[in-house]
Amino acid sequence: MAESTHPPIVAGVDGSAAALDAVRWAARAAVRREAPLHLLHAADFSSLLAGILPPPEGMEEVLERRGHRYLRVARELAVAQGATEITQQLDAGRPAPALLETSTAAGLVVVGSSGHGQLTTVLAGSVAAAVAAHAGCDTVIVRGDTWDEPGAARRPIVVGVDGGSASAQVLAAAFAEARALHAPLVAVHAWADDPPRPEADPHMDWQSLEIAGRKLLAECIAEHEDGGVDVEQVVVRDHPRRELLDRSDDARLVVIGRRGRGGFPGLALGSTGQALLHHAACPVLIVRTESST
Repeated sequence: MAESTHPPIVAGVDGSAAALDAVRWAARAAVRREAPLHLLHAADFSSLLAGILPPPEGMEEVLERRGHRYLRVARELAVAQGATEITQQLDAGRPAPALLETSTAAGLVVVGSSGHGQLTTVLAGSVAAAVAAHAGCDTVIVRGDTWDEPGAARRPIVVGVDGGSASAQVLAAAFAEARALHAPLVAVHAWADDPPRPEADPHMDWQSLEIAGRKLLAECIAEHEDGGVDVEQVVVRDHPRRELLDRSDDARLVVIGRRGRGGFPGLALGSTGQALLHHAACPVLIVRTESST
């Protein structure tokens, strides 16, 4: 078989159940994209040996063997998903820098939402946030398990749209995923971050704002729609964080832009991005937009 000319999909491996979910997601994406899969385990020797002076003899060898075992299990799982072109890497450094370095030549970086250690939530969250904010390519944080359930094919891809300059990139990524997964697409335009009560501002023309929002969303969709994807357009006067989190309960994937107005106002992995990274009920695709370079 000829080697793929597509950039690799990188999956972070740490031996945890969440990381194995990320490997499964990444392997299936690699098969769909006809791309190679690169498995990366960062042993983080400096942190694991911190405070041990001198470190026990043979400790690094033990950590290396453990890392190779994690990679072997991950490779077996990836093969079971149909991946054929697989490479693997054991890095002695910290996970976030290792993944960021690899991302410069990758097409996608996929990580789990949690990992090993007593500070699992904090550590895994910091790695996911760092990769999502600074990777040189798009990033997927694999959350929940609805994407792998028998009825997952009927679940939609959900994308946030605000009409900003980077929305075209976000929509292009969302349409590509919807086509590849043969899934419907729900495009959401949340046109008020913190909507005041109508009675608080009786002079606000809510109907005109909604009409403008629907026009904006329709124009954005028209640039990408080709009849191959069933698209539902939703305009709501609600906080985007709350709207996307609610819709993630029934989604197969949520797609957002990384920074600026890539998906929703103020998304620089701020409150909306962080909320999705830590609380979404499904995987989150964070698109690296031109405004985030």
